[in-house]
Amino acid sequence: MSAGLPLRHEEDVEGVVASVFVDVRRRMPFVPALFKALAHDPDVLLAAWLQARAIYDDPRAVAANLAIRRSARVELDYRPSRQVSEAVAPFVAELPSMLLIVTSLRLTLDGEFSLQPSPPLELPEPAAVPEPEFSDRGEHPLFAEICAVYGTQHLPSIFRSLAAQGVLEEAWGAIGPVLASPGGVTAVERVAAEAENQARAMPEVASFTIERARPVLDQFGRALPRNLIVAVAVAVAGSATGGADRAT
Repeated sequence: MSAGLPLRHEEDVEGVVASVFVDVRRRMPFVPALFKALAHDPDVLLAAWLQARAIYDDPRAVAANLAIRRSARVELDYRPSRQVSEAVAPFVAELPSMLLIVTSLRLTLDGEFSLQPSPPLELPEPAAVPEPEFSDRGEHPLFAEICAVYGTQHLPSIFRSLAAQGVLEEAWGAIGPVLASPGGVTAVERVAAEAENQARAMPEVASFTIERARPVLDQFGRALPRNLIVAVAVAVAGSATGGADRAT
């Protein structure tokens, strides 16, 4: 059995779920696992996406995402291979947005914001959803260990992508011990705090009210700061070394 939360993938969706996925792909090079996990409940997915889209399209999100990304930097003695750097690159760009979105959704459910009317739907017609621009369906025996370190059932797509490229052992061997260390715990807390600061600066996007989404949001709220630390660590190390051309 595959590790992680059950997900609905691009080829398995229709109706409003397909419309949401197409709308997501107009903005991102892949459909993030959050939306695939919520897609089992189309009403939840639609409501979450409407708030998420309002955040993603807000001009203030650029500065917010940059601040979140900067908060994720950690010291790491690691020279990633070019394959690892390439596998992680799409996540470096999108993970700050996803963390901002999940944090905003959770704060909204917590009653931290005054609720606003839901944004207009303005969704595309249901259509075939483009495949992601990279493989995100790898499997690996290390997944159970990763979930244990994360403390989640959710297995993040960044690790599936690394597994699909055959470089998960390299990346996890360098970064896993950091995440499991006291310094890693402190870094996770720092990233989560910055995401909350940025989400609180955008209260007028709050429209999400579906409490049954909380278990999934809590899983992603725990995983996303760690994912971002992984992605930024690889990006920073790779930019410093140019990415090693070693075999994996």
